[in-house]
Amino acid sequence: MTKPTKSSSGGGKKPAAGQGPTGKTPAKKVQSRKIVNKRQTPWGLIVTTVVIVALAAGIIGYAVTRNSGKSDTASGTAAADAIPGIKHYTGLTRNHVSGVISYPQSPPVGGNHAPVWADCSGTIYPAQIANENAVHTLEHGAVWIAYKPGLATAQIDALTKLVAGNQYIWMEPYAGLTSNISLQAWGYQLTVDSASDPRIADFIKDLKLNQANTPEFGASCDNASFKTKPSTPGHPIDS
Repeated sequence: MTKPTKSSSGGGKKPAAGQGPTGKTPAKKVQSRKIVNKRQTPWGLIVTTVVIVALAAGIIGYAVTRNSGKSDTASGTAAADAIPGIKHYTGLTRNHVSGVISYPQSPPVGGNHAPVWADCSGTIYPAQIANENAVHTLEHGAVWIAYKPGLATAQIDALTKLVAGNQYIWMEPYAGLTSNISLQAWGYQLTVDSASDPRIADFIKDLKLNQANTPEFGASCDNASFKTKPSTPGHPIDS
């Protein structure tokens, strides 16, 4: 007689602990482990670091601009060109020439000139000096304030306060002016009627020792011998 076969669902060997019904070890829950072990991105720290770096770069850039721009200054002449009523002359020659020179402007604003410059160490000349020496001083970056002879004392005093004790500027009476006051820098001229005109201060600030507009930037403004014995119109000092 044939023996009955054992049922596949019958009392076979029991699976070991931790094994599935088939006797195989179940797959680990990898995804759940990744979620547990994944680090959170520190966005707060990153944003703070970016902000600090940006601020540092801005501070460094500002310092470099300030240190490199001496009359960033030498920022050019755009500010001077914007002064109402100012005149700008270009293409000026600048050779050293002996003798009297004829200039197209009065007072002149540049051009050929005497080899000797006029002292411009805040000098208050009591009388008019020779144009040829004055123009040489403009070449060094100075501002020249000329005023009409007979100008009211109060106005002369106001101009004196702008000049006295300051380098690269001088003032003098000047015959034949059509306005009370005329200001000159190399290539620039501004005429005003009053010493209280705010454009005077703007002219001085924008053009005195303006590196972009000074043919001989860094040249001396002092000339003690000229200051002691200045030239006169028609008699420039050549040596």
